[in-house]
Formats: sequence, C-alpha cells, structure tokens
Amino acid sequence: MINEWLERVPKPDQYVFKLIHVTEIKKPDDNIINFLQTEILQSYRDIDFYKFHLQNSTEDDIRNYVKTQIIPGDENQIVRNVRQGDWGEILTSLIVAFYQGLEVPISKLKWKFNKDRSVFGTDMIAHERDIIKNIYYYEIKTRLSPDTKEGTAPNRNYITIHAHNSLLNDINAPSETIADFLERYFFDKQDYEKARMYKDIIKNPNNYNKNFELFFIIEKSKFIEDILVELNRLPPALTPLNTTIVFIDDLKDLIDKSWNDIENSLVKILSENN
Repeated sequence: MINEWLERVPKPDQYVFKLIHVTEIKKPDDNIINFLQTEILQSYRDIDFYKFHLQNSTEDDIRNYVKTQIIPGDENQIVRNVRQGDWGEILTSLIVAFYQGLEVPISKLKWKFNKDRSVFGTDMIAHERDIIKNIYYYEIKTRLSPDTKEGTAPNRNYITIHAHNSLLNDINAPSETIADFLERYFFDKQDYEKARMYKDIIKNPNNYNKNFELFFIIEKSKFIEDILVELNRLPPALTPLNTTIVFIDDLKDLIDKSWNDIENSLVKILSENN
C-alpha cells in the first residue's frame, strides 16, 4: 500500500550527507487513510491485545478506550504536537521497512506510560532482517513549517540542526539504550535467540556498523533549500549520514484525517477479526 502513495528516490551527491527524497505519487485517498489508521492503531497495541482487552465490549466501549487510553489528545498544542510526532514516527517505520527492507524491532509507542507525552530516547532503530551487520539510528521530525527557525536566540536554527544535534547526543550516551531494552524485552518473552542478539550488540558494539539517518516529514509548500545548506555546514560528526525529506502536500490535513474517527477503524478491525 505504501508504494501506491509514496516513492523513494536517492538524489545525486550534493552535500556531505546522502540525500533521499520521498514524494507523493498521488493524493492520499480513502484507502490510504484507512491504511494509515490501521497502522497507527497497531503501533500502539497489537491486534491480539485489543481483542483480549476489549473482549465482550460494546462498540461504544471500544471507541471510548481508543480515545481515553490509546491516542494522544488534541485539547492543547502540546498534545497536538505529540500526535504529530507519533504520526511521523509511524510513517517513518513504514517507509524504512518497505523501501529499505529493514526490520524495525519494536514500536516504542506501545510502551508509553502517558499517551499524551512523547517517548524519550532515540526515535527509532532498524537493522537487517537476518544476520545483523548494520544498525541504523533515526531522528524523526514532522513539521508543518520547516522554513521557520526554532529555538531561543541566539541559538535559533532550522529543524535539521536540532535533529542532528539530538541524534548526536543520543549516540554519545554511555550505552546502547534501545538494544538494552530489547534484550530485556525479548528475554522476558522467553525469545532467547533475539535476546542474545541484542546482548551481543551491547557487549560487542564494534562488531556492528553504525548508520545514521535524519527523517524530516514536511509540508511540501514550505520546503526551502536553506534547511539542507545549514545542515551541510556542520562538522561531519555523524557518518555515514542519510537525510530523508518526505514531501507531503497539505500535511496538516492528512494528519488530521488520519486521526479523525480512528476509533471507528478499530471497531471495524475487531468485527472483521471475530
């Protein structure tokens, strides 16, 4: 489904980083919206969990559960930003899995303690599906106005700089925090093969190649080349570095449609899985 909507095109070398454009093939239709809503719901909980938790629930109970326990609210700008950020992380995982053929081992969104807050730490990691040789670390930003500098003067920069520095801070942390979590997670699930795999990443990090990627999902009409020029001026602290720009027309409208009445999508999914 994702390839019916988006295409991924590496661009000619122009910067110190590798630039990739992801562009729309067509305007998202109802099928794309339904696809996104299903992926959003499954990023927060597995379908089997929904079936377990909502067994014998009424349709109104299901709708109330989605609104009150699953999706970020929209009552103020802070939680609306969480919605937007969660949406961007979900879309990024779909693009990475389909176009790069990588495994995204876990959705951090499943482990929120507060649905109206973002999850701390590196936004996402991915790796090969079979034998792991490369680990990919992602910083993901979703912006309606990427042409506006952010931060407090005199340290106002485009979002590309903030994303780069955030990922650099995560990588300089003293341990492989996501791999540590994954080792414990799969150990508790008694999937000892995967637990050993992530243990080795922690204990022998030099055996794995680190790759870094900045993902920017932006309103296409607000793109300016300056955001890449400014990023290009930074010292090459993250190498190799990919920078992916996902250009979406009417991004706010698409995000809003993805969340609109999403509780009804779960009602439909559960009725089809009974």
